[in-house]
Formats: sequence, structure tokens, C-alpha cells
Amino acid sequence: MKLPDPSNRRDDPYRAVAEVLRAEDVHQQARVQHAELATGLFLALAIVLALLHGFNLYLWLGTALPPLVPLLLHLIISTVAAFMVWGYFRRGGYAAHLAMLVIVSAVAGIFGAVGALFGYLAYLVFTQNAQEFSDWYESIFPEDLPTAPQKIYDDILEGIDENPRAYSVMPFVEVMQLGSEQQKRRALARMTSNFHPRLAPAFRIALKDASNTIRVQAATAVAKIEKRFMAMRDQIEMARVKEPHNITLLLALAHFFDEYAFTGILDSGLERTNRARAIETYKAYLKQDPTHKETWVAIGRLLYRDQQWEDAAEWFRQALERDWHMPQMILWYVECLFRLGRYAELRRIAAAYGRGITHQDIWPRNVREAMNLWTAEARV
Repeated sequence: MKLPDPSNRRDDPYRAVAEVLRAEDVHQQARVQHAELATGLFLALAIVLALLHGFNLYLWLGTALPPLVPLLLHLIISTVAAFMVWGYFRRGGYAAHLAMLVIVSAVAGIFGAVGALFGYLAYLVFTQNAQEFSDWYESIFPEDLPTAPQKIYDDILEGIDENPRAYSVMPFVEVMQLGSEQQKRRALARMTSNFHPRLAPAFRIALKDASNTIRVQAATAVAKIEKRFMAMRDQIEMARVKEPHNITLLLALAHFFDEYAFTGILDSGLERTNRARAIETYKAYLKQDPTHKETWVAIGRLLYRDQQWEDAAEWFRQALERDWHMPQMILWYVECLFRLGRYAELRRIAAAYGRGITHQDIWPRNVREAMNLWTAEARV
């Protein structure tokens, strides 16, 4: 799973986890681990081979020795050099450049050794600022992949998963409520293999189904989901061990605990722990990036859903002071103030931010009417 600039991965922190845990290229790893040793060996061997082949060339052209003598000496030099490089390779060294040196010097003598030496020196100069192949490839073909929940949702809506033919679908909750036993079993299998916390309501219905078969299958699926939860948590922790200062991984851990904080199908004690750890991890992330408003609002949302009205209202109030006023957050804040009986403050918030909600059809009618009522009272 490599680690890019965290600021480029905040919208999808799970991708950073995958990149950190992704197996490194063995060739690149070998080049990095043995770079200094391989460079020293190459330079030393190239100089020695150039001198030896130069001396051998002098014996052939400048003396009266039989041609067989320089030829045998050339074979001995090339063989000894080849065995040296082979031994270095067998001990785990990166020997690509050394092998090239041996081959070209065996074929072209001093000219091959000198040419390889200059070529390697040029390689060292140009690689100082060179871009890694993986980075270059990603810049040419950038990954713009949908997240797992988006892909599952799109496939279900379009009917283009492993079924080769399109089909009409209904929400999983309705399948669990109205479907036949066969349909419920197929839906449970699909939800288990592509689980996301948003599917939890359908699992809760299945666990209370009248059919013993469906209840057993749902309980088995929940056990698998809990096991998968543990495995995913361990993966994120492993990534954090490899990159302890990577704040994107900290955000991924917070998101992970957040997603499994209110599923209703995991153990209740585990979900309470998830809520506490999500808030704790979000706060740790805010210490590194205090301007990340989504994280700030997420803490307020968790407190709100846990019915900690006073703490949640305080977080939302501080978010508004920072000029962060998302409509959903305003609704949560209003609910907290209502629960706390702080009606004067509620009217003030409704007057300041309610109009942006009452005029948007994306909100349910009863929500818009309630906000419109408080807005009207504030004007009075």
C-alpha cells in the first residue's frame, strides 16, 4: 500500500493506506539498498578492467608476443570479472550495471570498459533529479478510481456487476422486508461480500427475520464482517507503523472508526469503543491540521449522534465562529440547542442560517417547515 503527499490524499485516506502497504518493487528496493556499495564496486572494477585491458592491448600491438598470449589473458580477465560479479549477485547485491560492464569489456576490451565507465557516470548525474518510473507513469495515466462504496452503489443501480445482463433492483432494506427467501439469501450474500456500514439497516432487519435460515445466514455474515473489521483495522495500524508521521493515515484511522461507530450490527461494546477512538483520533488529527473543517464537524456529528448535546453544541458553535456553516451541521446544531432548551440561541441561529435550508428542496419537507417556523419566530 507508498506514500504520496498527504495533502493530495485527504479526500481518500484509505488509498494512502493501500499505497503504504503496497509491496515495493524488488528491483527498486535493491537499487536503493545497495546503491552506494554498487557504485563503489562499479567504479573500482571499471578502472581496473580499463587498465588491464589497456595493458593487454599494449601486449598485443606493442610487443612481439604471440597473439595467443593476449587472447588468453583477455579470457582470464573477463572470466575473473564475471565470477566476481556473479558472486556479488548471489549475495543479494544489485548487479545489473556490473554485469553490463563485464559484457561490454569482454566484447570491446578497454573501449568497452571506458565507455561503460563514462556511461555510468552520466547515469549517476542524470538520476539525481530523475523522476521514478511509477511517478512518471501515474502522471501520464492518473488514477481516478471511484471509492469502494461508490462503485458498489453504481453497480447495483446499473445492474452491471458480475451478472452479464442488466436487471432492475430494489434497495436491500426493501428486499429484506418484502422479498422472497431466495431473494433475501442472495441479497445477504451480496451485502456480505461488498459490505459497507450503510448496509447495516438491512442486516438488522435480516437478523430479526421470521425465517431461521435467514437469521442464521445474517448472523454468520455479521461474524464475517466483524472479522473483516479487525483485519482492516490491523492494516491501517500496520501502515501507521511504517509511516508514523503520515497524518493522512491518522485521518484514515479516524474515518474507519467513524464508519463503524453506529452500525448497530457489531458488538455494542465495540461500537462504543469505536466512537471514543474516532473522536480521539479526529482530535489528534486536528492538532496536526486545525483548519480541516470536515474533521471538526465530524467530531460534532459523533457527539451529536451519541446524544452528548452539550459537547456537540460547543463543537458546532466553535465551527460557526470559524465561518464553517454547512447546512447539515446547522441542522445538527439546531437539534442540540432544542434538546438543551436554549431556544433564544436556537432562534438566533435559525435567523442567521435557516434561510439557506428552507429554500432547498434537498431537505425533507418536515425539516424545512420546522426550520421555517423557528426562522419566522426569530423575525418576530
